[in-house]
Amino acid sequence: MKMRSAILVLTLALAGCGIGRVDAPPALFDLGLDARPVPALPARGPIALTFQAAPGLTDTGMIWRVGDSAAPRSYATYRWAASPADLVRQRLTDRLSRQGVVLNDRISLQTPQLQVTLGQFEQVFSEDGQSSQGRILLQAVLLDGRSVVDQKRLLVQVPAPTQDAEGGVAALRQATDEASDQMSQWLAATLKPPVAAVRGK
Repeated sequence: MKMRSAILVLTLALAGCGIGRVDAPPALFDLGLDARPVPALPARGPIALTFQAAPGLTDTGMIWRVGDSAAPRSYATYRWAASPADLVRQRLTDRLSRQGVVLNDRISLQTPQLQVTLGQFEQVFSEDGQSSQGRILLQAVLLDGRSVVDQKRLLVQVPAPTQDAEGGVAALRQATDEASDQMSQWLAATLKPPVAAVRGK
């Protein structure tokens, strides 16, 4: 009974925080400047990035849930400045570009293609509401021509500094950067080095 009460209080506090100021415009957040240092990795050749996201991540709602509940909710007065799909794609592109060119389309079948799906991007609260984490799930498939070279599932969870929307944003920002860096490291270990780099040895 106490656990149910705690979940009810958390739900009312987060989802109903707009009561009394319904007409106020929602506060907008993005992932901020990409100022985090990137891993020291060797250069790689161009890749083509295709990106898609789960249906709930294609609008600007800021999603949160309690534990493993199957009932995601959105903050009443906070939203993303763009959809999570757009925000994560842009951050992933920015960070992958530090090691080599990232294209929207393949130049030819010889250009490796990275297919990424954003499966989760949300703030997850503990059952008692005393802690939360930003959680991002990326699933990637690397193609060479029409052949699958490798695939990767990245689940990154970062503790939120505060148990509110701002804390969730901070945690998701860090989680997105960490997931992008893990993707860069996986590509560095999986892709062949550029021809010029091989000849230069």
